[in-house]
Amino acid sequence: MRLTASEISAIREEIVRLDPKAEVYLYGSRVDDTARGGDVDLLVLSEILGFREVMRLRLQILDRIGWQQLDLAVRRRDELNEPLAVMALETGVKL
Repeated sequence: MRLTASEISAIREEIVRLDPKAEVYLYGSRVDDTARGGDVDLLVLSEILGFREVMRLRLQILDRIGWQQLDLAVRRRDELNEPLAVMALETGVKL
């Protein structure tokens, strides 16, 4: 996984601050240690995060890990059968 321990910690802290029950998965190229570059792809499972909280969360994460490409997808548990969620859960790593 191509995130530092401090980046992982910052991501989890910011998400748990808004939803203590949320689960976070890193998926995409950053999971592959042999790849280079790539954006940070995160899937957050949350029953309570709305649009405003997600926008705020995105800014808080970027402020802590540095400004870079960040794809932040938030899904409820009843949305886990959609293609993005299926792929992220199958190939991703829980943070």
